[in-house]
Amino acid sequence: MMQKILFVLVISFCPFHHLYSQTIDETFQFAAEQFKLGNYTNSILAYERAIYFEEKTSSDTYMKLAESYFKKGNIERAIRFYDNASFMENDINKRNDIIFKKCLAYLSIKEFNQAIISLTAINDFNLPEAKFKKQYYKSIAYFLKEDFEQFDKIFSEYIIDMNLTSNVGYSTIEIYNQKAEKVKPNLAMWMSVFVPGTGQILYGNWKDGLNSLALSASLVGLYFNYIVQFSLVEGYVVVLPWFQRYHKGGYMKAKETALEKQREYRANAYGEILQLHPALF
Repeated sequence: MMQKILFVLVISFCPFHHLYSQTIDETFQFAAEQFKLGNYTNSILAYERAIYFEEKTSSDTYMKLAESYFKKGNIERAIRFYDNASFMENDINKRNDIIFKKCLAYLSIKEFNQAIISLTAINDFNLPEAKFKKQYYKSIAYFLKEDFEQFDKIFSEYIIDMNLTSNVGYSTIEIYNQKAEKVKPNLAMWMSVFVPGTGQILYGNWKDGLNSLALSASLVGLYFNYIVQFSLVEGYVVVLPWFQRYHKGGYMKAKETALEKQREYRANAYGEILQLHPALF
């Protein structure tokens, strides 16, 4: 009870306190206008007020409030109201649409497991479009989760069911994924352990690779120069720590270069994936 009283007080003192004297229909109109203008804070407050004064809040109201929170960037609150909207919705198709939006909300905050779990609520019985979309969203969740084994399994089923095996985009995805699989970060690292710079060069980072090779060669030369001019001990104490430092930095950079190349291929594949189902958003 105290929360409701405080809510009314907040609304009455907010910058658009004229809302308080509006009818529910006028409040909805105002909320829709504010949402369209991108004033999501205002649309949130208006929809919150409508929920407070409505005798029975509709699924559509909860949905619009969730959308406002999503646009505002408050994903957790958006998910809460997507849940409310799906609970109140009796129409199967509309309810499925709400769940798909909730799934996207989870994906946007990298809650991949929750996104996958949310899809179990989809009713796709005798609804092929919902079934295909569910497969698609689930495959995306596994892709972003970097569980590529599950992704390949589900996405392959989707491609067959949608008859997309001959699609150019699918062929391109396969090429990028194959390239990503061929990238070997540990190989790049060990190559640079034995021959500094070669791991970076292997995956196209010529600048860092050549710098690493030149620097390592210079330090090795300096090490032997210290041994000749001074002693083995001085070479070990003065030069070797610097060599070890830059050598380690070089082979770790080689591994990171390979990982970046792998991520680049995966990102290209993901871009193609997003174009294979036009009803994503």
